[in-house]
Amino acid sequence: MEYLSEDPTILAGGLLLLAGAFVVALRATQQGKYLVWALTAAGLALAVVAVEWLWVTDNERIENVVYGLRSAVARSDADAVLEYLTPDVMYVKGELALEGEATRALIRDNLERVRFDLVRVSNLKVNAGRQSRQGSAEFSAFFKGTIDSATASVVFGSTNSIWSLGLRETAPAVWKVNRITAGASDYNRRRLEASARERGAA
Repeated sequence: MEYLSEDPTILAGGLLLLAGAFVVALRATQQGKYLVWALTAAGLALAVVAVEWLWVTDNERIENVVYGLRSAVARSDADAVLEYLTPDVMYVKGELALEGEATRALIRDNLERVRFDLVRVSNLKVNAGRQSRQGSAEFSAFFKGTIDSATASVVFGSTNSIWSLGLRETAPAVWKVNRITAGASDYNRRRLEASARERGAA
């Protein structure tokens, strides 16, 4: 059912094309049945779009978390960022691993000193476990901005930075991040790049 709940474009577009064909047939034959069929096909297309708009899946909720985080980070709004995290959130980068308050303090300290000019997320891949109520999100990020130090302001930027998030459902329909991994593995990097190539070829 994902084609209906997450991407109804093909189905709705096909129904609208069918409705158009019935309109052409109506003009050619002047038979009322084609008008009924055209209205039915158009109504079904609208129903498909309405279902997609009203029916929010867990994958879409995780996507909303990622894009909400992106917006909060772009504003350097630490409080908004922390709202998307669980109290026991873990930050992992190489051999470094911080948990809970240490992670939250790291985020707050860094965002207080950074002004972003651009934060962009691409190649987003999400997955929500129906039984486990655990999820994941992996994506590439591009960002640039200025970081303030005691002596100067330094311009920084990054291209193709790979991030991996672990999430869990903390309340019905509410997903929060419980793991942040900066710099995904080579396997994940290759998977994201392959996914981008597949979308480009489609």
